[in-house]
Amino acid sequence: MGIRKQVCQFCSLFGLLFSINTFASVDIYSQIASDTSWQVRHAVSSPTGQSVKLKVDVLAEEQVRWFQIIPDTSQYYKNANHPWEKNPYKWAGFGKVNYHKKHLNQFDNLAEIEVSGTWLNKNNVFESPYYHANVGSFWFQVEVIGKDGRRRKSMGLENNDHRGLNKQVLRVSFTQGEGYLGVLSSFFNVPAIFGSVPYQSQHYLGVDCADVLMAANAIKDNGKVFDRNVAWLVTNLKHKAKLRGFTGSNTKLKWDSDIFPGDFIAVRYRQNGQFAHIGALYQDSNNNGVLDGEDLVMHAGPNALSYSTVANAGFLGEVVVLDNQD
Repeated sequence: MGIRKQVCQFCSLFGLLFSINTFASVDIYSQIASDTSWQVRHAVSSPTGQSVKLKVDVLAEEQVRWFQIIPDTSQYYKNANHPWEKNPYKWAGFGKVNYHKKHLNQFDNLAEIEVSGTWLNKNNVFESPYYHANVGSFWFQVEVIGKDGRRRKSMGLENNDHRGLNKQVLRVSFTQGEGYLGVLSSFFNVPAIFGSVPYQSQHYLGVDCADVLMAANAIKDNGKVFDRNVAWLVTNLKHKAKLRGFTGSNTKLKWDSDIFPGDFIAVRYRQNGQFAHIGALYQDSNNNGVLDGEDLVMHAGPNALSYSTVANAGFLGEVVVLDNQD
């Protein structure tokens, strides 16, 4: 028994050392147009149109494999029961997000690559209508293979936990526009998780309708994301306007006077019920100068963040516009 125990201990130690040697970590360096040097960081944010370059240090005769880690945004997930389910809002446990690890074989054995929407557009492996190639967030992993077959990997799918993708997996986010709405646009391609927790929204792992708005505000101000729901926002933010029985027809609310891009819009569907959905006003899309159902909002829930008209996003009924200006 003593010899067997020693052999088992040796095997365990050997397995641990083999695992460490086989899957030792490697850093990905990144550089955006405004950088003067390469940096190691877990998240890179760049305005749309500015290229992002990635590289890895390799030795002679080492092979390089690049991967894009793609969440399935064609479906939605939940940590809590949806409002239309039995026991609405009850905690259901962390929802498991489906990911695909796509080998970017066009970059095989390249130590340096450039992230570009021209090839990201081809990687909508789930055929999701909520996948964006030129704006939003994208995740990457690299593997370096030595002559002896041992691999060095950056953080990837192997490092997931119950909350989703590890926050140290390299994220490249492209923003569209400036200010609050620009930051909010970095949340395109982030999975929709009803009842998402602050850790998930802070690190782009999953969002719902209220969390994505608050996460963008926090990140814009380099702050911390707090747990806020639609009812809290409606109660605590200044009301700019209230519309009862809004059907999408023209209102008297004037863009750039009464309301502004980035203001929040919330809706209550049932009389005496709670406000159930919220988004951010984006654009007077028909240029008639007033708020109506054809104007655009950015909203998440139950699906991933998207652009939609006010009417198609479901902001019909009792509606309030909330102040979200600096």
